[in-house]
Order: sequence, then C-alpha cells, then structure tokens
Amino acid sequence: MISLIKILKTVITEGGNVFGTTSSIKKEYIEPTLSRFTSELKKIYPKVDFKFNTLGSVGKKDESGDIDLGMDVNQFMTKDGTPLLDNWNINEAEFEALYEKIRKRSRSATEAQSKLRAMLELIAINIEEKSQFIDTDLKAAGGGSIFCTFPQYNENGEALDDKAVQIDINVGNLDWLNFSYYSNTYKDNVKGLHRTQLMLSMFQALGLTFNHGTGVKDKATGDVVATTPKEALDVLNKGYNLNLSQDVLNDYFELMDSLKKNLSEGELNQILDTYLKILDSTRADIPNDIQDYWIANQSRLGLKGKFLPDNSNLTKYKTA
Repeated sequence: MISLIKILKTVITEGGNVFGTTSSIKKEYIEPTLSRFTSELKKIYPKVDFKFNTLGSVGKKDESGDIDLGMDVNQFMTKDGTPLLDNWNINEAEFEALYEKIRKRSRSATEAQSKLRAMLELIAINIEEKSQFIDTDLKAAGGGSIFCTFPQYNENGEALDDKAVQIDINVGNLDWLNFSYYSNTYKDNVKGLHRTQLMLSMFQALGLTFNHGTGVKDKATGDVVATTPKEALDVLNKGYNLNLSQDVLNDYFELMDSLKKNLSEGELNQILDTYLKILDSTRADIPNDIQDYWIANQSRLGLKGKFLPDNSNLTKYKTA
C-alpha cells in the first residue's frame, strides 16, 4: 500500500482534521485499527512499550472524527529529564542540534519541554521515513503531540479501501491528559472538545493559559499554577468564587449551567466571548444552548462560521 498523505497542513485545532483527507471511524473499527497501528510502531521502535490510553470520545460514540491517544512522558525521558534517545533510535548529535535551536526560539518553554519537542519532531520524521503505512505531520509535530494518519481496518483485520483515520499521539502526564480531554456527556451537537474548550476559556479569562499536555500557568509570570485535575479545579473555584465538583467540571452541560447561575453577566460574557472565538477556528458546531448568543454577537466578535458543519443551524450566517 502506498503512503496516503504526503502533503501536510500546519494549522492544528482540537477536533480538527489536520490532513484533510481522513475519514471518521466507526466504533467497531477502532480496536483493530489501533492494534495494527501499534504493531507498525513496534516494528520501528521495538524497545518502546506502546501503552496508549484512548482520550476524549474515542469508543464512546458510534463514530469518532479522529482517535486521540495518550502516552506517558516517562516513555520519552527519565524523571530527571534525561531523554531516552536510544529507545527511540535518535542520534544524539541531531538531537542536541535541534534541541538548541528549539531552546533559543522558545524561551518561555522549560528545558524538559524543549527536549520533548525535539524528540517528538525527530520521531515524527523517522516514522514518516520508515513506515509505508503511517504518515506524520512533520511541521506540526513536537508541541506535545505527533499527528498521524493511518489506514482503517475492520474486525477481520482487512484494510478498508481508501479510508484512513487521523490518530493523534499526545504525550504528557496521563492523569492530566485524561482530565484535559475528558467529557462525560456526548449528546445533541456537543462533543468532548466543547467541554475542554469551555474550561480553557475560563482559564483564559483569569489570565491563565491551559495546556492539554502539561497543565495551567500564569500568562504574565509564566508560573505553573496547576498540574493535576484537583489543582485545576481549585484554581477555577478560587478564581470565580465557585464550588464546582470534579463531576460538574467534566460535563459541558452541568458546567455551563453552573456558570449561568453563579457568575455575573460580565464574567459569563467574557468567558463566552473567548469561547466562541476559539470555536470559530475549530471544526465543530456551536452548542445549541449558546447559538442565540453567537447570532447576537457575531458581528462584534468577528465570527465567520467558516468551519461550521453543513448541518449546523448557523450555516446561513457564515461569512467566509
């Protein structure tokens, strides 16, 4: 089988298709596809223990737009930050050269983050060169993730003609990855990313940045303020004077309901404005419960609706 994708895009948004030619995958095809995908990686990296956690909505719906996987950072470096170059067949001189380049241009990143980025970029290049079946987005690799495309397989181990799926390998602390991609409700037009991006918007309104793989930090000082789900919950409760539980934070509908009931109009609108701007660059619909707000504020916020699905109630408002 020839390689499926060789022309790659550079813009990455959660829930989006970075390759442009992949298809959604049926629930029953996920396990056989991941089995083949893992086997292919194992051929290239026999020393690596590929223990993936499925993240977000994978396997929870009849179909998934892509497959998000979590892989613990300890497979890439030791606790003291020493990169496991030998396990990943990475040339030390190439690694050091790329690491220095990344370190100089990413001064806000920690040493460990820069080392991991260098490793992921080199791993993506190696996979692209050595696998006939896995294609990687070379320009986007390194920011804590490796974006791949891979053929889909059915339960009999047969490749589905002309069907590939996007598989994203997200590297970090698994507890944090499971939390940052989690959602316990998938109904109406709401997907897992809607809960995560709403939470991200709440942090942004507090002057904080949320990273899917590493945690939350203060935008002004660069100080890390949360690296665990409990710490993230505490930051939000303190910042908004709320008493959210972890279950509420994990559920888009319960979280939105709590914000509407307990925040001032100004606080809520600040979060919604940020949220809608984020969703405007994401391949996802606008949740039904805030579509009226989207319509009323489209012009003020400069919302274009470019990536709305064809069946969205808001398609007639598209401006680009």
